[in-house]
Amino acid sequence: MLKTYIEIDNITKSYKQGDELVGVLNNFSMTLNEGDFLSITGPSGSGKTTLLNILGLIDNFDFGDIRHFGKNTKDLHETEKNKIRMNSLGFVYQSNNLFDEFNAVENVALPLILSGKNRKDSYQESESMLIDFGLGHRLKHTPKDLSGGEQQRVAIARALINKPDVVIADEPTGNLDKATSKNVFQYFLNYLEKNSCAVVMATHNLELAGLANKKLELNTLNE
Repeated sequence: MLKTYIEIDNITKSYKQGDELVGVLNNFSMTLNEGDFLSITGPSGSGKTTLLNILGLIDNFDFGDIRHFGKNTKDLHETEKNKIRMNSLGFVYQSNNLFDEFNAVENVALPLILSGKNRKDSYQESESMLIDFGLGHRLKHTPKDLSGGEQQRVAIARALINKPDVVIADEPTGNLDKATSKNVFQYFLNYLEKNSCAVVMATHNLELAGLANKKLELNTLNE
């Protein structure tokens, strides 16, 4: 039986802009199970990034309920949310957010070290992950010496190094050209096929979105 990782029940989210209340999500519900690959598409302002931030326990919401791994997030202290983010969630962004002074191995190993693993073992796991991502010849290179596609592969490897249950990706190839996007995304897919996890990906790339086994299109509420 497949595990249920995240359940959203009728959440509503709005922002205040001056004196005006701008709705983003209204009575929105979804379930994310083990093995799901959910793509989220929609125009700018439709709430894609907001939804990802709510799923990642980064942003709050106005009404409704969310359960992460069976626990209602309203009942969780911030330290418990941090633990979920560290151990169970992986984040991939359009900007790679790599540390310029760290080489590829050090960048990818960082989540393991922060979670308490010793440096030697962390570096070994990082090297193995980077080799799987076709970067065995770039282990000691810093971001400035890597191409855009290589940088994003390092960023994705870093997001996956802790073997998260849920990967949250916000325009993971948004800064790359079409050919490089396909190349980077294939490494991503190869990992997903080998590991039991769920993915939520917001993207404007309809070709990549079409590869998902679940699809969600958001619309702007205030049109």
